[in-house]
Amino acid sequence: MRSIATTRLLLACIATLLALVGSASASTYKSGRVVLGYFPVQRVVNDIPWSSLTHANIAFAFASESGSITFEGNVVNSTMTSDQNARAMIADGQKNGVKMLVAVGGQGNFSNHLALALSTTSGQKTFVSNAMTFVKSYGLDGIDVDWEYPTNLTDAQNLLSTLQATRQALDENFGKGSKVLTITLYNHPYLGPGVPTVDYKPYADVVDYAFTMAYDYFGSWADYSAPNAPFIDVPFYPGSFRNTTDAWLKAGWPANKLVAGLAYYGHSSVVTSDMSKNTTNQYVPIFKHTSIDGPVSGIAGTWTWRDLRDPANGALSGPRTAKSGWVRTWDAVTMTPWLYRKSDSLYIGYDDEDSLGVKMDYTLRKDLAGVMIWEIGYDYNNELMNYVRDFIVKNDNGLSLSNCAPSDTRLDNMYDVTRNPNFFNRRSLPDARSSERESIDTSSPICQFGRKDTKPNSAASLSVGSGLAFAVAVAVAGAAAFF
Repeated sequence: MRSIATTRLLLACIATLLALVGSASASTYKSGRVVLGYFPVQRVVNDIPWSSLTHANIAFAFASESGSITFEGNVVNSTMTSDQNARAMIADGQKNGVKMLVAVGGQGNFSNHLALALSTTSGQKTFVSNAMTFVKSYGLDGIDVDWEYPTNLTDAQNLLSTLQATRQALDENFGKGSKVLTITLYNHPYLGPGVPTVDYKPYADVVDYAFTMAYDYFGSWADYSAPNAPFIDVPFYPGSFRNTTDAWLKAGWPANKLVAGLAYYGHSSVVTSDMSKNTTNQYVPIFKHTSIDGPVSGIAGTWTWRDLRDPANGALSGPRTAKSGWVRTWDAVTMTPWLYRKSDSLYIGYDDEDSLGVKMDYTLRKDLAGVMIWEIGYDYNNELMNYVRDFIVKNDNGLSLSNCAPSDTRLDNMYDVTRNPNFFNRRSLPDARSSERESIDTSSPICQFGRKDTKPNSAASLSVGSGLAFAVAVAVAGAAAFF
């Protein structure tokens, strides 16, 4: 008779092998990958896809001029305070294995107060001390300093000093490297409007990641309709997802500490001409900077994915299908979709699965750490979040990808063509058509994964998985023989 100890050892081996098979075949991100989602502290977000995230950022905590850090106000349509909502989200996220951060600062007045708090050495010291208390009180995995934006070199130095002191305090209070410190970067390669390029190495040295806000390039504030987040520059403005990514890398920001921003929304504009008559050109004058809010979110001039896909009043009946009364067009240059409704001359430049795929392809090709999403609550039935997760997992598992972000050479050629002054006026149609031929083939599925890649690591993982499965089968057969 076999000994009990021997039997237990064999069963333990089988369990280990089964676990290894599960880990080899599971759809998980590779080690070090960042997929971060933003959540608003003053709104309840239901059905959070925690399994699709590695990190989450709660936005925003308020830093007063004295350096105190608090959550302000109550939650919309709820009896909860922002503080209670934040604690609930932090607990829920950590229970699901997601690293939970809080963004301090943010847009407008929040960053104005943050700037004042960090304007003196004593203010910085107070802020850092309060930040440590804040992290301890909420059991956070890290903190995001979201100053939008420094306006001069003095501000830039104040930000650096604060980051260095925060990094030191986090390491001293919680253990070296145990807490995450991040910042938000402007969508051009400087810390903010009016700030000259500086040496970014000291900044990168003390933070774990920086998030590029590669969106809000265009909206009704502009003179012409154009995408919220073009992949490459529009003909008349130097600013796009690729431009921002390349510029920060060229400026010296490490790729493994750079996280590219994705937008789950678009901006609307009321335009002055009937765009349905010429869908080759999405750049037309905006009528007195006028916009129309999304039907669900009610955010000024913004249509979230939830707005766009709303069954009652949205613009899309499917991820790529326009409802009656709307025209959907894919722009071959900026590699983004746009919508037009003739009844009220409404234009919306937004992102969908296809345009997000192009951006993720480029992100991963440049070896960036990953992507961040503004924001999770803008999704519809987790359509975009599921797409982002599946895309990155397939890439990390070595699947081949076709008809996605063009090569750097092709992108450079497209950029050169769009710099031609005649391109904007569509007088140089041969050049324009040549540029479009250099882009994505819209007659085929965009950003499609195929067979397994032949990369050694992919082949190795396949053979390991097969080998483990065989070993488990043998082990199970052997175990059966014991009983």
